Amino acid sequence: MIATPIGHPSRRLGKYEIRRKLGRGGMADVYLADDTELGSPVALKLIEHSADPESRDVIEAERRGAVLQAQLAAIDPRVVRIYDSGELDGFFFVAMEYIDGQDLAELLRPRAGSAGPVTPEFALDMAIAVAIAVAETLDRAHSLAVAIDGKDFQGIVHGDIKPRNIRIDSKGEVRVLDFGIAKALSLSRRLTRNEFGSVPYASPERLDRGEVNALSDVWSLGVMLYEMVTGLQPYHAESTERLERMILSRIPPPPAPDPCPEPLRRILRKALAPAPEMRYRGASEFAADLRAFRAGEAVAISDLDLDVTRRTSTAAEEPDATRRTTPLPDGRGSENWQAKAPAPPYGRSSENRQAEALTPQHTRPGFFGYLVRAVALLALASVLFGVANAVSSYFLWKHGRQLERDIETEQVTDPNQIWARWTELSRGNPSSVLLRGPRKLVKEKFLDAADRVIATYRNDSQAVYEKDWERARTLAAHALAVDPDDAARGRLRLAEGHIARINGTAHNSSSDLNLAVEKFAEAQRLMPKSPDPQLGLERVYVYGLKDIDHAYQAFEEAARLGYPPGNRDKLQLADGYRARADLAWWNSRNVRGTPQEKDEVQRVADDYKRAFNLYREVAPYGNSSGGMVRVGLSLVGVEFRLHQIDDGGTKAEQPDGSHP
Repeated sequence: MIATPIGHPSRRLGKYEIRRKLGRGGMADVYLADDTELGSPVALKLIEHSADPESRDVIEAERRGAVLQAQLAAIDPRVVRIYDSGELDGFFFVAMEYIDGQDLAELLRPRAGSAGPVTPEFALDMAIAVAIAVAETLDRAHSLAVAIDGKDFQGIVHGDIKPRNIRIDSKGEVRVLDFGIAKALSLSRRLTRNEFGSVPYASPERLDRGEVNALSDVWSLGVMLYEMVTGLQPYHAESTERLERMILSRIPPPPAPDPCPEPLRRILRKALAPAPEMRYRGASEFAADLRAFRAGEAVAISDLDLDVTRRTSTAAEEPDATRRTTPLPDGRGSENWQAKAPAPPYGRSSENRQAEALTPQHTRPGFFGYLVRAVALLALASVLFGVANAVSSYFLWKHGRQLERDIETEQVTDPNQIWARWTELSRGNPSSVLLRGPRKLVKEKFLDAADRVIATYRNDSQAVYEKDWERARTLAAHALAVDPDDAARGRLRLAEGHIARINGTAHNSSSDLNLAVEKFAEAQRLMPKSPDPQLGLERVYVYGLKDIDHAYQAFEEAARLGYPPGNRDKLQLADGYRARADLAWWNSRNVRGTPQEKDEVQRVADDYKRAFNLYREVAPYGNSSGGMVRVGLSLVGVEFRLHQIDDGGTKAEQPDGSHP
């Protein structure tokens, strides 16, 4: 076993010689490597084996995803080809075609001195070409018939169409990445699907009910086309929560501004219809309209289609006056359209005039009469208002009691239903004293549901995924909206910290990792007796910021707050000490032969021993057994070097012939 860090150029796995790291996504690292047998470069995805449930799920999903992607690449040259996959030196690997070029996100990024991300030529020419290419690939994927482990599947949904997953290669061809490499591949549905997507490109039904299907891919492609053409996303907000609310409102996005041609604007409006049934029925229909637009032909969208789309997204029709002043199709103006009153009778007879003269004329009441009437009307209005207010308060109290009873008797248990009932009940008056009972109970239900996610993480026998923390964040936000206090706000900050931690670790983003530290620190301030923020800090310091000293402080603080350290926490510390020792051992060559070398190497040995003891304490949990082997082999070389230094030796060679 080689103790050199995986990112070092000398690392070799089987026939693959690793050159450099390309990126990280979730639990997988992707490297540029050379296939020494074929003499060609590959993109090598690696996931380290571990006994925890999350790792097993991810590896199983990657294995099935590789089969799906290989099947799809066989019928579509735009999909990245799979060369090989399997087990190798403690890793699950997937060797894929390496695509040299730029992803669409880079091409859309604003350039210095430019007013927008793209030129009009790109927006109207390349954008259409890219959208057609992606739509054709989606159409093939949605129709793909494939068998996995003896089970037949009809169709695969990409589930994460966005500019970062579309690449323009060195030949100018469009390539679609991450197709079918799902983190939580479902085998129980008709369409396999990727659970993890990006909120700006997620359809309303996906955010609302988790539905991922062909029409949600159409929505995501519509968002991406809108962004390519205008340089802006159709929905944008300062926070993810507000962005989700905007999309979930089902209000159509604003039409693409000029100079977007009207036919293309109509195409975008149909692709981004909030109601799935009003969108294109599939990617092939979407592509057909784009081809027609590019050829200068009429698109297949009718005025009726767009009119129905508008009507389904508005609360009421236009007022009567507006309809009457609209010109008619035959060109008549509004003055011709308004109804004309019948002409007055100009020729009155003398008998009529005499009758009018004999009719008694009513006199207008004086000031006092008006005052009496006004007072009477005000009194009547006050009485009616009081009665209406009393009736309204009674029904508010009655409906609140009904919600309270439904929750207590478990007639309503789903948090989404509880939230819908509460928002309908408390509309315009959420802090009413009449709702004190149901308000307290609703808040308790949301906090209890959020606490179940937190407790699951505290129990290291079960994995907690990003979608679980997003659910906990939503529940805590609901509790905060119902009745704001530090308990709800603390849980909200804790969930936000874990989401930032996961994103920061997956994308190696220092800003997200530092944000996670801030969120956990605020959560600790709001919940001073809770050990949960410290557990989050420990993990972000070990795997994100690579700061084992701060991680150990968080570990100790959690124990002080009453948390009994579990196997996961000790395993994390072991990984942290091992990582620091690996890096320090490699860097010790820079001080080789100097007086400070012994101190440096001794610190390496101390960290390896700490890691070894922690691995041994929790074995066989997780990857502890493999960690013991790796640390033990590295420790042999370190102690050999210490003996060399004590004997005055300067040889660089280790007992196994390797170098630090």
